[in-house]
Amino acid sequence: MTTLLQLLPILCCITSFLLLAQNVQSLRNNCTSDDEPIYQQPSKKFNYPLSLLNSSLDDKNYTMLISGGYKFKRLKLYRHIVSIRTTRATAYFGDNHICAGSIISSNLILTAAHCVIDRRKIITRTQRLLVVAGAPNRLVRHKKTLEMKVLQVVPHKKYVPEGAHDIALLRLASSFPDDNDLIKVIPLKDEIIPNGTECRIIGWGQLFYSILFLQRGPYAAAPLTAVITVYSYDYCQKFYPDVFDETMICGGKADTWDVDTCRGDAGGPLICGDFVAAVVSWSSYCGEIHKPTVFISVYHHLAWIQMTGGTKIVKAIKSLDIFLYILCMHIYF
Repeated sequence: MTTLLQLLPILCCITSFLLLAQNVQSLRNNCTSDDEPIYQQPSKKFNYPLSLLNSSLDDKNYTMLISGGYKFKRLKLYRHIVSIRTTRATAYFGDNHICAGSIISSNLILTAAHCVIDRRKIITRTQRLLVVAGAPNRLVRHKKTLEMKVLQVVPHKKYVPEGAHDIALLRLASSFPDDNDLIKVIPLKDEIIPNGTECRIIGWGQLFYSILFLQRGPYAAAPLTAVITVYSYDYCQKFYPDVFDETMICGGKADTWDVDTCRGDAGGPLICGDFVAAVVSWSSYCGEIHKPTVFISVYHHLAWIQMTGGTKIVKAIKSLDIFLYILCMHIYF
């Protein structure tokens, strides 16, 4: 009997390890499962018309884009976003910016899938990507600016080129420090955004398109922001009947349609309240009249984000660890 009591702690630890391993494996299997009940898989392939991605305006005047936006002195939303870049700048710091992203944990960036995967569904190699955080000015390396290497690129497994589920995660090779006041995590919205909600867009994208000069305008140096209104599903369907589906959001600014996103803004957040509600997917003609911007809903992809990012696995492991520790202590003593 004495020998059995002495072996109880060892048996308890072995049992704990086996249960923990089984739980992690189960969660990993769920992560790769096709069972994602939050949304229904679209019944058909949604393709973006190529003309929507980088089209021009019909008149000969330039149109301001996130832009239509403005610099913000009080708001510090730039702390929540990153500049996703190619590894090497061409001529100067910041000229390699390609997309934006949101900091959703100490080592996870939420962005658009088309920023990190091409039309042949080839995922960009991690060695070719760089995430820059803590840079209020895209062209200036601040003393608290961090250039982070990417460990893993995970686009949504149901992403269709020029189509639905244009969302991805970047797992960083290291974590952001807690004491950097220029870098802060922003939480995810776990509710559907009601029609008529006013939200913010933010990014370093191109400022305007000019037919007169036959060129697109420069990218913003400081991140610009603008307030837009979220529109109803039926309203969005009228503009994009063959494209828009239930996992998307569209929005714009009533009577001021030149407030829009453009090249370089993709992957950035739609911020409603203090939460990321959606990801900038694509915009219509970079500000053409009467065409709202399209976003990918965070709510409809929340299960995928949590599983892929490991949030549920970490929570489950912590809960199981605590339970097994209490059980072992009870048996031992």
